[in-house]
Order: sequence, then C-alpha cells, then structure tokens
Amino acid sequence: MPKTVTLVLDDALAERLERFAAEKGFDAAGAMDHAVRSFLDAEDRARLAAEAVMSAARQGQAAAAPGMALGDEEMRLWLLSWGAEDERKRPRSC
Repeated sequence: MPKTVTLVLDDALAERLERFAAEKGFDAAGAMDHAVRSFLDAEDRARLAAEAVMSAARQGQAAAAPGMALGDEEMRLWLLSWGAEDERKRPRSC
C-alpha cells in the first residue's frame, strides 16, 4: 500500500531536485521516488558485497572471489604510502 511521507528540503536541495526532475522528465514526487529507490538499491548492493567479503574472510582468503581479497603486505604498503609523492594507487579490492 502506498505511503505518503512529508520531507522538508533546504532551498539548495529543493533546487537540485527540481533540476533533476526536469532533466529526467519527472515531477517532484517521481524524482523523489527514483532517488529513494536508487539509494536503497545501492545500499542493498553495498550490504551484499560486504556480506560476501565477510563470508569469504571467514572461510579463508582462498575462498574470496578474485579481486575481493587483499593481502596483509599489499595493504600495509598501500597504507604506508599515503601522503607520499609516490603514493600507491588504491588496490582494486578496496
């Protein structure tokens, strides 16, 4: 069953919403529906990915999907390089 929600937006956010709605051909309600669905879908994907990584970690690094595990030494070297002129690129799994 549909539910009505009242949301108070500051002027800047309301203006962004209006621009987005106009660009996408939505009315304000449609734009908000799209935004909330997109946000929740992204949160679900992030949660599932985190659960997969945690599950792989519990089973041991060998069980992790390729690119989803980072060795201790690789992580240590990356962290130690932060702020250096030759800072290492973020590993794919981070």
